[in-house]
Amino acid sequence: MSDWKEALLAAHGGGSKYKLLVTAIATDIERGELRDGQRLPTQRLLAEQLDISVQTVTNAYKELERQGWVRCEVGRGSFVSRRISERVATSMLDRGEHSLLDFSTVRIVRNERHDRYWRQACEELAAEHEQPWIHACRPIAGFEHHREAGAQWLAELGLKVAPRDLLLTNGASQAIFLALASLAGPDDLVLCESCTDHGVIGTAQVLGFKLQGLEADHDGLDPEHFEDICANERVTALVCTPNLNNPTSSLMPDGRRREIAEIARRYGVYVIEDDVYGPLLGAARAAPPLSHYLPELSFYCTSLTKSVLTGLRLGYLVMPRRLALRTESIFRVNSWMTAPLLGEIATRWIERGRASELVGLQRELIAGRQAAVTAELGDYLRGSHPASLSAWLNVPEHWELDALQHELRARGIALTLPDPFLPPGSQRPRAMRLCIGAECSDQRLRTGLASIRDVFEQYPEIHAFRGAR
Repeated sequence: MSDWKEALLAAHGGGSKYKLLVTAIATDIERGELRDGQRLPTQRLLAEQLDISVQTVTNAYKELERQGWVRCEVGRGSFVSRRISERVATSMLDRGEHSLLDFSTVRIVRNERHDRYWRQACEELAAEHEQPWIHACRPIAGFEHHREAGAQWLAELGLKVAPRDLLLTNGASQAIFLALASLAGPDDLVLCESCTDHGVIGTAQVLGFKLQGLEADHDGLDPEHFEDICANERVTALVCTPNLNNPTSSLMPDGRRREIAEIARRYGVYVIEDDVYGPLLGAARAAPPLSHYLPELSFYCTSLTKSVLTGLRLGYLVMPRRLALRTESIFRVNSWMTAPLLGEIATRWIERGRASELVGLQRELIAGRQAAVTAELGDYLRGSHPASLSAWLNVPEHWELDALQHELRARGIALTLPDPFLPPGSQRPRAMRLCIGAECSDQRLRTGLASIRDVFEQYPEIHAFRGAR
């Protein structure tokens, strides 16, 4: 804080005090001197300590929140909030570390058949004289036959829907964003699981709504906690992943889905259901989608990215009819339309059964890799499923999370810490996510899993030791 006061002395030269304070605080966050989640001094206390006006501090905190350095919670204070871009920046680059065994990114287990089918699709499309999918600029919701194929796909997942209630999106992430943008704005309260997709957390920062995590167990979010909050606060929406939650792999049983739907209906809470992993369950599907029990208040989101082909970024969004025009108008502003070329490929694959074939192939490949994970790391499994693209691992008590990630990275292995999945206020679990879709041979996969087990079983260097001194 002494550095902040020194920085403000420069204001005598004509600089804006609040801008100088913003720079000083952001610099300390960037250097790691202020930790993620650390509470900042109250505006009045900081004003007294720096001998400046409360309004100057208020302006600085607002600007830090706008830039993503800080989150301000009514009644609780202001907290350091490491920006989402810093958490995911490495995965957004168009180049990878080829020597790295990357267990940190959720993607399908790809093999030669995926590549062959994609090449065949491209060759087929290139040979056709009429190509409306490359010249089209409308309709916004997607070609009619693309929406009809989408309705056919959703019917196989247990959700019957009319094509007119379906919107094609650029992946499930955009579908979830559109649903949230249709419902929530500044000061609205949105609930989610205690571990949720990092895209939902980022959307909260963009749209300005308050995000709060619900207690959860191996069956998903806790209905009692959900109802307790609904009874005491004005809740706008619930975002949840009943099928194979990322990162916990929890699978919500039918009875709990019905219970959640009934609570949402009683309190008028919209439900945004992320079912991107639903196609992977097949015969292991526990129940119809939660949206099946709450069609008038549900947004249902899924895609082909996590079940058919990673680069086939085509999503399907089912909207409550009363909000369809609003959601479509936001989509028009956000990205105008979904790429029709991907819609055409997805439609042909759905109609010809190729999409279902690739999902079946994916289930086999995932089951094989999950068996390898269980064989090598079974003692550390916190959450897993034979159809899940990831496993949730308990971290041994003698390891600090960050030190463990660093040691694994030094051995050429990347796993994900829990931080990107934690909404504000959620307790950090002693767990790491392992994604099984790493592009490697089965032999290298097993070698990598054995290396992880070896690191888990070792004690760290003394400066990283978590045990007694």
